[in-house]
Amino acid sequence: MTTNLSPKEKQIKAVGLLSGGLDSALAARIIRDLGIEVHGLYFAMPWGCCDKSKAQEAAESLGIQFIVLQLDERYLEVVKNPQHGYGTALNPCVDCRVHMFSRAQKYMSAVGADFVFTGEVLGQRPMSQMRQSMKIIEKESNLEGRLLRPLCAHLLEPTIPE
Repeated sequence: MTTNLSPKEKQIKAVGLLSGGLDSALAARIIRDLGIEVHGLYFAMPWGCCDKSKAQEAAESLGIQFIVLQLDERYLEVVKNPQHGYGTALNPCVDCRVHMFSRAQKYMSAVGADFVFTGEVLGQRPMSQMRQSMKIIEKESNLEGRLLRPLCAHLLEPTIPE
């Protein structure tokens, strides 16, 4: 994609969490179609959660950059001792999201991006995608005002990028 920016205009960049699912790919498409440079970020879990090949295929079909970050022993510590507790299936959803989004925030800074986005939908998951949990995750990952959820943004407070 070519843009006609004057020397004073900065290309807006965003880091998007890509899981390989439809929601994250759709969010990436929305952000890319706004003329924003998208850096797709996939987290490889120690036990394999999401489909890396589908995330990579989505990035390729959208023509966006793609990187894989391995979750390591720091992530396993979060799983063992979650500050916000476990869900019904012993899943520490909120703490896992805080950890991943904190890593995304660091990557955002490293590539000079302006914000992070996801394909999350308010109310879709019982722990991590409820309004209060989403606020906690945003705050504790140092992304206050810089975490955009385009698939449900009209239901949430406006972010800095908006």
